[in-house]
Amino acid sequence: MSQRAPQPGFASQIAILKYVNDQSISASVESALQQYRVLENARIHVDTFAGGVELSGWVDSVMQSQLAVTLAADVGGVVYVVNNLRQRMPPEWLKTAP
Repeated sequence: MSQRAPQPGFASQIAILKYVNDQSISASVESALQQYRVLENARIHVDTFAGGVELSGWVDSVMQSQLAVTLAADVGGVVYVVNNLRQRMPPEWLKTAP
């Protein structure tokens, strides 16, 4: 009697495919963000889970934040975008503090 090697279950195969797809989505979002010079000083971390993208880190302006969210949302496979980007305080604000 020959024994077959255990096969991974269907659920684990789906989980692996979702993980690979999430990695692909993250890479595509990061690539889209790198295409814009206006975002070159931004420090944006991209995290993806089940097609949902979370953007976190630092930007210089609200415009940069909005652009990052728009670019991420336009990537194929993205289900939703969570914007956890924070705006850096400009140095001139520090000088006027009481």
